[in-house]
Amino acid sequence: MARTSFLMAPALLLALACVSTAWAATTAASPLVAGNAASLLAKRTEFLPQLQAKALGEPLHLLSQDTGKRLQADVYTELPLPFAQVSGMLSTADTVCGVMFLHLNVRACQATNGADGDGLVLTAGPKQGVTAGSIYTVNYTMHVDTTSADYLRVTLTAASGPLSTSDYRIVFELTPLEGQRTFLHFGYGYSYGTMARMALGVYLATAGRSKIGFTVVGTDKDGKPQYVQGERGSIERNVMRNYLALQAYTGVSGATGQAPMDARLRAWFALTERHAPQLHELTLDEYLAQKHEDLAHPPSASH
Repeated sequence: MARTSFLMAPALLLALACVSTAWAATTAASPLVAGNAASLLAKRTEFLPQLQAKALGEPLHLLSQDTGKRLQADVYTELPLPFAQVSGMLSTADTVCGVMFLHLNVRACQATNGADGDGLVLTAGPKQGVTAGSIYTVNYTMHVDTTSADYLRVTLTAASGPLSTSDYRIVFELTPLEGQRTFLHFGYGYSYGTMARMALGVYLATAGRSKIGFTVVGTDKDGKPQYVQGERGSIERNVMRNYLALQAYTGVSGATGQAPMDARLRAWFALTERHAPQLHELTLDEYLAQKHEDLAHPPSASH
């Protein structure tokens, strides 16, 4: 990856959390080993009160953590889609790239295939436009750890990212539920060093100072909820954007073509607007125009 000056950090930080773009490792120390359907269903039982409460408008529970050296977030949710449909889509690098691309900061994603297995070359940057040093690429290795009739676990890893970030880990697990539904665990995490901590601090003190996440951390004097901010707020926003990308992608039939792509882009935007206080950044026309430009002329880190 090209060297990036600290002066370019704010532009990179607009997209930093999305490079995971997606889905987290459970903890920094967690080994990337296969689980099973029973362990995932145990999580569903543990989080059943939160899933039934539908605080975010659907059966979903969001967790996040900042240890001072690592950021991570996890979504546990019930999807109104059959297990076979979701697992079939998420077992291939092409489909995972399709999901990731819906995020407004992901400017391109290329599936790769080699002797060491499948991978993804993900290009990310600011939500609009391209300037010198604002685009960067992360190379993920993809592993289908376990696949069976009642369980799928896929992990993606990248050794490094921009601004001294490292150890990117993505995981998603799913298992079938009755009624043609699927229980999904989807998360993302990365470690960060001094440069990333300083740059993120600058961003959160300026352009990101009013941005909020989804976890309620208290109430104000009028009894209204106060939401997490800072680093945890940032990773929560991006995990939700990518979870909603999964919803949008799987909710549209058709693997390729302009019509399915446009339908998924519009679906993603509509889903994010349900959480406008946290996720609104662009108008629909601005979002579609940028995505169409990226499809026609994919930017690269060499700009």
